[in-house]
Amino acid sequence: MKFTAIKCHQPVAVQKLIRANLDAWKYLPERDRTKIRQLVGEIAKTPMEGRALYDVLIRGKSPEVTATVTFVAERRIYQMRRDFYDMWEI
Repeated sequence: MKFTAIKCHQPVAVQKLIRANLDAWKYLPERDRTKIRQLVGEIAKTPMEGRALYDVLIRGKSPEVTATVTFVAERRIYQMRRDFYDMWEI
């Protein structure tokens, strides 16, 4: 999958590191998975928003498709993804 930087406060190198961690989800230690789950929980205001963000970040689904399935606004999904990248701590 080709990497495309998003508009956030993290440099591209950090965005690539975040994406690599998300792509390696099933190989991450439980503490790292817990960190990601907690961050998603902080950003999402509802369980459906959490599901939408999880689908975009972990499952690699597009925000457009996820919006139609979860009934979360596409704009909100993009905003949550941007917030996730901004809140990531190295």
